[in-house]
Amino acid sequence: MNNIPEEPDGQARQVGTRPLTTSMSSEEAASEPGDDTPKLGTSRYEINELIERGGMGAIFSARDLQLSRNVAIKVLRADRSQNSQAKQGFINEARIMSYLSHPGVTPIYECGTCEDQRPFYAMKLIDGTTLADMITSRACSTSHLVYIFADVCQTVAFAHSRGVLHLDLKPGNVMVGKFGEVHVMDWGLARIQGGAAEKGIDPPDLENENFSSVKGTVNGTPGYMSPEQARGRKLDKRADVFSLGAILCEILIGHAPYEGKDAHQIHKRAMTGSMQAAIDLLEHSTQDCVLIRLAKQCLARHKKERPRSAVEVAQAMATYHESAFQQMESDMQRFFELSLDLFCIAKADGYFQRINSNFSRVLGHSDSDLLARPFLDFVHPEDVDETMRQMELLQQGQPVVGFRNRYRTVSGEFKTLEWVAKSIANDNIIFAVARSVP
Repeated sequence: MNNIPEEPDGQARQVGTRPLTTSMSSEEAASEPGDDTPKLGTSRYEINELIERGGMGAIFSARDLQLSRNVAIKVLRADRSQNSQAKQGFINEARIMSYLSHPGVTPIYECGTCEDQRPFYAMKLIDGTTLADMITSRACSTSHLVYIFADVCQTVAFAHSRGVLHLDLKPGNVMVGKFGEVHVMDWGLARIQGGAAEKGIDPPDLENENFSSVKGTVNGTPGYMSPEQARGRKLDKRADVFSLGAILCEILIGHAPYEGKDAHQIHKRAMTGSMQAAIDLLEHSTQDCVLIRLAKQCLARHKKERPRSAVEVAQAMATYHESAFQQMESDMQRFFELSLDLFCIAKADGYFQRINSNFSRVLGHSDSDLLARPFLDFVHPEDVDETMRQMELLQQGQPVVGFRNRYRTVSGEFKTLEWVAKSIANDNIIFAVARSVP
């Protein structure tokens, strides 16, 4: 992985950073913060506070007075207002985001020009956190992060199917909303891949479309760049595939594939594809081998060795989760049926969703009868109120241990069951186990 990348003609050359001027993204915004608060020239929006100031634009929270909703206003930074390339990139970002009508791309409500001629657009306000913060805090499991990654792959796959390259994929550009919705953000470096129109795709008209690939200029975030992007070469969908691999690598081992003391050193390593330390960590990690193999495939130094687009990566993730779900179903089935206890999954609406065969063995009712009726129908009338109280505790997130109630058998007698139960937050699902006691 440490060899010098080859030129298109197959000849390797010595790589240095002299020919390249790197235009880094938001993390490399070196100028001092100024007052970017926009005067929109319309009374529709009431600007509240600055949310984020990136390399090209500033995002403010605002109130849409016309529709009584909270929105985000993104405006070109004041110190970029005379930069025609930055202005073109900002306008192109809005056009591409509007073109990509997908749940994983933040919808744009309106575009306009400020009183000082800076472009702005209003978009949905996402209340959540970035994938970067989630990885750093490790507040959730790796499996949860992998599900988020799968959603990112689906969004990028849609973009690729529409001929759009993102070119700045990283955990900091993935926003996870309060209800788990996943948005791929910051399409400021995105561009339409050549030949999209010929393939029957009707892409938006972009101003000076090729500005982000001017020879000798590198745009993006070095830690997640493919070697060809770091070297200012011609890019295709496999540049995004590499960045997806870098995100998956960070999820699995805790950091991006390139390491260095500063952005310049990281960029230099990206140019040569020097990430053997990360590959070694992946190979020796305890993470799922399927995910490790996918990450390594996406991180291949030569783009011909990577998946052809995010569509293939998304398909691989879908297959992985389907296989994992089937294995879980198989394991659960064996667990359910091998135990002598009564196992069930119940919904908060009062119905059994799944039961093992021991319910029928102990109570005598058929499975179909137990699943078709509220379980309170089988509880002794004197125990109904207390059973409902225990259900309320479960819905509040409290476990239930040692609770006893009486269930009616098919013969009309009652058997006492002792329960241990726990609810799954936000899913309204209860896992419970019971056994018959004297």
